[in-house]
This record gives sequence, C-alpha cells and structure tokens, in this order.
Amino acid sequence: MPDNLSAWLTVLDQFERALDAADEQLDDQPFDAPPGPVPEELRERAEAVLARQQLMIGGLVTSRAHVAREIAALRRVPTSKTDVPAYLDVEG
Repeated sequence: MPDNLSAWLTVLDQFERALDAADEQLDDQPFDAPPGPVPEELRERAEAVLARQQLMIGGLVTSRAHVAREIAALRRVPTSKTDVPAYLDVEG
C-alpha cells in the first residue's frame, strides 16, 4: 500500500464533498496535492471525481453565458428620465 494512500483518500473526500455541496458555502480549504501520483487502487474513484468536476464546470460555463446574455439585455433597456411623466392622463 502506497504511503500517500491516506493523503489521496483525504483529497478525494474533500473534492467529493465540494461537488456534493456545490450550492452551499464551503470553507475555503487550500488544496495541497499529496506527493506522487494517485495510487492505482484509487484511480477509478479519482477519474469519477474528475468527470463530475468537468460536468460541473460545463454547467457553470453555460450558466455564466446565460447570465451574461441577461445582463447585456438589461443594459440595452433604456432608462427613463425622472422629469418626464410615465403615463398620459387622457380622461382627466
């Protein structure tokens, strides 16, 4: 069993918690990569975490583009002057 197995298990646990709680506020924990490559017995789990992260990133990129389009549309809406009536009274 590699010496860094425990360290890699901790890192993968941290990544999985971050993915599970993507909409929640997480404590900013620094990422310190364990020394050496991912142990072979954790390779499948690490690849699954990576795939989830890539899906999350893709969703965030899509959301960001949508928000940017919405902001651009809002910026094109003309602002009204405060000294001009907003309504015309045609009956009074």
